[in-house]
Formats: sequence, C-alpha cells, structure tokens
Amino acid sequence: MKFMKLGSKPDAFQSGGADVRLVVSDLATDVIVHIGEVKFYLHKFPLLSKSSKLQKLVLKATEKGTDDIHIDDLPGGAKGFEICAKFCYGMVVTLSPHNVVAARCAAEFLGMTEDMDKGNLNSPPL
Repeated sequence: MKFMKLGSKPDAFQSGGADVRLVVSDLATDVIVHIGEVKFYLHKFPLLSKSSKLQKLVLKATEKGTDDIHIDDLPGGAKGFEICAKFCYGMVVTLSPHNVVAARCAAEFLGMTEDMDKGNLNSPPL
C-alpha cells in the first residue's frame, strides 16, 4: 500500500480520553477547538499561519472573549482535523488510502491553501 509522509517533527499529540486531544509543549495552549464531541487543546500561531478559516474563527472567538472554537460540520471530522493540526505543527503525518480523503476534505474546508503558506496541505500536487 502506498503512503506519503509529510513533516519532520515527532508526534506530540496525546489523548486525554476518548474525546480530548492535546499537544505536548512547554507553552500553555491558548485555543480549544471543538470538532463534534472531540476537544483539541492547541496553540493559535501554528494553526493561524496555515488556515484562513481558523483565522476567521479565532478572530470571532477573541471578539466574544473566549478561547473556544466550535466546528460541528467539518468534512473529515475529528480524524481529518487531527491530521491538519499535526501538519500545522510540522509533525510527521502519514497520508494513506485510509485517511487521505478525510485530510483533504478537512484541509479544503479549513482553507489550507497555497495562498496561506507555500506547500500547504491543500496545495495542488507538483
């Protein structure tokens, strides 16, 4: 089976139960992204540098005085979002026939295009 690896940093995501994912870091997380029932405790900067949709959602949340972002209709669901989040952090992501559709759909929804960052997840192949 063919697969493609992206990123170079080791995976620093941990599961805090069936419905909690968090990134291990010396810095405290500053945003909670809710994808359906799953909560992701993350940092704004890596996400905002690659996703136009998250830029807009974080701005709206900040204006409301909250760090919580809710995305209930994300194509690819929590599985797709986790792949996109890991990509934003530069962590190793392995795309395979089992997850590439979820990752691609989530990346498109999140606006992870070449306009945001060269070589972004939803960039056209070479």
